[in-house]
Amino acid sequence: MSRPEKSPVGEERAFYALLAHIRRERRLDCSQYKESFLRRRLTVRMRARGVDTYQAYLGVLRSDPAEFDALLVAFTINLSYFFRDAAVFDALRYAVLGTIVAKRAQSRRLTVWSAGCAGGEEPYSVAMILTDLLGSALSRWDVQIQATDIDANVLARARRGVYKALSFQDLRADFVERYFGRDGDTYTLQPAIRQLVTFRQHDLIAAPPLPRYDLILCRNVLIYFAREYQEGIVCHLLDYLEPGGYLTLGMAEMLPLALSSRLEAVDGRLRIYRKMED
Repeated sequence: MSRPEKSPVGEERAFYALLAHIRRERRLDCSQYKESFLRRRLTVRMRARGVDTYQAYLGVLRSDPAEFDALLVAFTINLSYFFRDAAVFDALRYAVLGTIVAKRAQSRRLTVWSAGCAGGEEPYSVAMILTDLLGSALSRWDVQIQATDIDANVLARARRGVYKALSFQDLRADFVERYFGRDGDTYTLQPAIRQLVTFRQHDLIAAPPLPRYDLILCRNVLIYFAREYQEGIVCHLLDYLEPGGYLTLGMAEMLPLALSSRLEAVDGRLRIYRKMED
């Protein structure tokens, strides 16, 4: 007997029922993501579980709650490496962080937020730059680097600071030698770097963990959100950015036009912006 053909109308209903189930069970509002992105990532998990309809995959989620963890990983794309986009980090070092350090010379307090930090490579890269810039004066500074992501499992791995060589595509050899201990093909960050970064689970729609930041990095995150959510997220970030503070987006992401009057481009090509002074 041949299998019944999938009903397009039935599949659409099942798709939205599936999203409602995810929101109800895990409080993840999938409507903020682009629908095409959701469908692609759901297809990955459906193939992995051997089903070809949304209704069947909904049945998998109901019978195997552990599948939620695998689905969340598929939704949050946690692949990264240290100093990803080397030109961006060069600009951050010389045009941004160096300027912030000079500005904060009296208070010696500096705050950074890495939003959507994935495996921790981005905030740890910032920590290495600041350690290099401040040198022996680092112990006299209050450096707070907050790193957030929606995936609790990837945050747990990031806190350990253990990486493979794949994460070092753009990392200078002297930084590897200075800031990592090696055991075979495994590299572990020095405690001095790890202690500069605090990892927290966080949804970008919610309030951030600190009131104000000198630098916010939200790179390669907005591209997964529907356009109507992107402006709201960036507006939210700007509300928690110090006047004169810096915002860095991903190189494939565009600053919403409605917010352009609140920022000036430090490097438009690299998507590095400075918030206007009040």
